[in-house]
Amino acid sequence: MDTKDLQNLAGHLEEHGLQVAVNSAEMRLTVTSPLNSRLTEDIVADGDQWVTSFAYAIGEHGREQQCAERIARVLAVGTDSVPPTVSA
Repeated sequence: MDTKDLQNLAGHLEEHGLQVAVNSAEMRLTVTSPLNSRLTEDIVADGDQWVTSFAYAIGEHGREQQCAERIARVLAVGTDSVPPTVSA
């Protein structure tokens, strides 16, 4: 992976409304939910995988869009992360 892949992932994350800080030297993204600044995740390149700070492989190189969708769900943004409202 290279910095182009890192920037690609960052762009997909920003499309989900997430706040992203890029550290190209460490191949690291710090991703924060706009809904709650305490919901933050570091994503790093590890071989051909993108990995969370909890060592969870979140996606493969070349599949940055799908990786961004998973991260968005983890950080509780996007339509798939919010359960539907139940009417009484």
